[in-house]
Amino acid sequence: MSEPTGAAEDAASLIFNLPDYRVTGTVLLPDGARHVTVETTFPPGCPSCGVIASRVKERRCQRLRDIPVAGRVVLLWNKRRWFCDEYLCERKSFCEATPQVPRRARSTRRLRPTVLDAVITSGRAVSETALAFGISWWLVHQVIGDAALRLPVP
Repeated sequence: MSEPTGAAEDAASLIFNLPDYRVTGTVLLPDGARHVTVETTFPPGCPSCGVIASRVKERRCQRLRDIPVAGRVVLLWNKRRWFCDEYLCERKSFCEATPQVPRRARSTRRLRPTVLDAVITSGRAVSETALAFGISWWLVHQVIGDAALRLPVP
């Protein structure tokens, strides 16, 4: 019997639909929210020299804000710090970053347009939208302010 050798996506990762991430575990909390634990499938390249890393230095769990998926979600990212194996590179280690969660980000990129769309289409107050998404009101206010700055001058 032959089996495929490539990495197939599992059902949880397909349903969660966060590009470049794989769901490694979920836990249903008593309040109905879900802890969803993910790790990246994005190749870890050094930001300074671009060499693809192969050795993990350390791991840590980072909490991210994300859109609700079948209810409230607490997203936990098993983030890795990698060694840069290029001996000429000044950077000896670096943390993972992806297009969906760039460096120093505390929320996914898909959260902002979803929150903005919720405020615009529903006409709800900032505080009500923040409560619905389980985020702070100032984040919703900042999203609206950033969108207003990108509007063309009349």
